[in-house]
Amino acid sequence: MRNLQRTPPATRFLSIAVTVIGAGLMIFALAADALGIGGGKGFGYQQMIVLIVGLVCLLGGASMLIQPLVNSKLRD
Repeated sequence: MRNLQRTPPATRFLSIAVTVIGAGLMIFALAADALGIGGGKGFGYQQMIVLIVGLVCLLGGASMLIQPLVNSKLRD
């Protein structure tokens, strides 16, 4: 059980970085056709894989960021 004050800055930085990378991957997957780098017509399976990986990174980073807040609320 950690609180926000005792969370190391490296952990906070890592969680923010993973969240931003996940959001970037999701935007990249959704905009690949508009950028002209999508393979073929429509939403391909490669884009779906990148979208899912981005979503997992986004949710994982967000959970690492929110975990100390939730734990401190449960303790009070």
